Amino acid sequence: MKKVSILAISLWASVVVSHAQGTVQFANLGSTFSAPVHRDTITGPLVASSSYLAQLVLVGAGGSLTPVGAAASFLGSAAPGFFSGGVITVSQVTPGATATFRVFAWDGASGQAAYAAALTAWSSGAIYGGYSGPDVTIATGGGGVPAGPPAALAGLQPWSVTIVPEPSTIALGILGGLALLLRRRK
Repeated sequence: MKKVSILAISLWASVVVSHAQGTVQFANLGSTFSAPVHRDTITGPLVASSSYLAQLVLVGAGGSLTPVGAAASFLGSAAPGFFSGGVITVSQVTPGATATFRVFAWDGASGQAAYAAALTAWSSGAIYGGYSGPDVTIATGGGGVPAGPPAALAGLQPWSVTIVPEPSTIALGILGGLALLLRRRK
């Protein structure tokens, strides 16, 4: 009976350990850091609309980016520039393991509720968006018995969201500048 109990406990422990996942407190304000999001420039106004969303992104090998968990809404005028997405479980990382993260923020007022759609719209110059920087490398929480607290995104820096101009807009600007230079020479 004793051997069966020990075997059962060992099997249970191996199942728990093999399915362990790291945890992160997804917020841009903590007891030791404050990383508000601004609009246009780092000194511009704080994002004060609750239509803005933020997505935690795991930075993988070769710079690959994988969204983790659900997008979080900004707190709007109650706390401009800040979001709080709760505890995110990172299934790709074991508790206590080191992982690198980035945050992408965007204006979801046009209906982009998911990271992929928002990234496409931002890249084409349709919405405000942007990544935090530099990346944050932390040891995830959730390790131990009982499970430890989630890790904070300590090291996250303030950043800004901008509109990326379309390539055709940039080309038109360059052509306009050249036309002005040629006209000036005559």
